Amino acid sequence: MVKIKALSIIIGLILAVFLVPTVLAQEENVGVCVTGCKLFITDVDVKVGSKSDKNLKDGDSISDEAAPGDKVQFAIKVYNNFTDDEDVEIEDITITVTIEGIDDDDDLEEETSEFDLKADKDKKQTLEFEIPLEVDEDTFSVLIVVEGDSDNGSQEVEMTLDLEVQKEDDEVRFLRNSVTPSEIQCSRTVQLSTSVINTGSSEQDDAELEVSNANLGVSFRDTFDLTDDPFDEDSKFSKTYTFTVADDVASGVYPITSKVTFEDGRSTESETVDLVVRSCDVESAPAEEEEDSGEVVVVQPPVTQPTVPTGAGTAQPVTQPTLPATEEKSLFQSTGFLAALVAGEVLLVIIAIMIVVAVMRKRS
Repeated sequence: MVKIKALSIIIGLILAVFLVPTVLAQEENVGVCVTGCKLFITDVDVKVGSKSDKNLKDGDSISDEAAPGDKVQFAIKVYNNFTDDEDVEIEDITITVTIEGIDDDDDLEEETSEFDLKADKDKKQTLEFEIPLEVDEDTFSVLIVVEGDSDNGSQEVEMTLDLEVQKEDDEVRFLRNSVTPSEIQCSRTVQLSTSVINTGSSEQDDAELEVSNANLGVSFRDTFDLTDDPFDEDSKFSKTYTFTVADDVASGVYPITSKVTFEDGRSTESETVDLVVRSCDVESAPAEEEEDSGEVVVVQPPVTQPTVPTGAGTAQPVTQPTLPATEEKSLFQSTGFLAALVAGEVLLVIIAIMIVVAVMRKRS
C-alpha cells in the first residue's frame, strides 16, 4: 500500500513537471471573439507621451491621461490559436485602432498593412496617434479590431479601452511661426506669420504677443483675449507682420523671437525663426558695343620669331611689327582696267565713223 502511494506521488510529480509548462504556454485572449474565435489578442501595451501602461485587457482604462499634442502608441500582439496539428493559416490580417469622437466629434483611425500568421504563431504590430491641439477635456473610447481569413472561415476579435484627455489650467501654444522669404538679398521686404492657440482649460484675458529683433529694428506688439473652447475661432490669434530690412544691415543669420505672455503675465511661451540676410552685389552694366561701320578690315596677327640666344644664355623674343590693314580689290575694280575699257570703246566709235564715211563716198 505504501509502495502504491509512493508510486502515485512520483507519477503526479512527473505529470506536474511536464504538464505545468504546457498550461503556462497556452495563450490567453484578452479581447472578445466576434467570429471564428481562433484569432486572439494576447497583449496590448499603450504608451502615452513617455509613460507606458502594459498588459491591458478588454474594458480597461489607460492609466495615464493624454494631453493636447501628445503621441499615443498602441503595441498589439495577435495570435493564431490553431494548433500545429490543425495547421491552418490565418491570412490577410489587419489591426484597426479607432479613437472615437476625439477630433471635434470625428474619429481618429489607423490601420496596419495586411499580414499572415501560421498556426500557433503570434506577431506584434504598433500604431501611433497624435492627440489634436484642438480637443475637449473628456474620456474617449478606443476600439481595437483584428480581422483575418482562414480555410475555416473569417476570424475577428475586438477589445475596447478608455483614454482620458486632460488639459493644463493655463497653457498657450504656437500653431505657426514662420518668415517669408526665409532668405533675403536685394529685395528686403519680409513677412512674419504667427498663430497661437489656447490649449488650457481656462480663458486667457489680455494675452500679449511680442515679435522682436533689435538688430533688424523689428518690434511688434498685440494684446488679445482667448476663449477656452478649442473649436471656437476666438481660442486662437493669428497675425502677419510685414517689415523691411535696412540696406545697411550686415549679412548674417538673425533670430526673430515671437513671445506670447498669458495667465495675467505669469506664464510665457516663445518661438524663434531665423532670417538669413545676404549682401546685395549689383553687377556692372555691360559695355556698349561699338557700332558696326560695315567695313571689312583684315588685321595681321603679331608673329613671334624664334628666340635668339644672347651671351648671358637667355633668349629674347623678337616680335615682327604688325602690318597695316590692306583692302584687297579684284581685277575689274582696278584703275588700269577701267582706263583700257574706255579707250577701247572710243576706238570702236572712230572705226565705225570711218566706215560710214567711206561707204558714202563710194556711192557718190
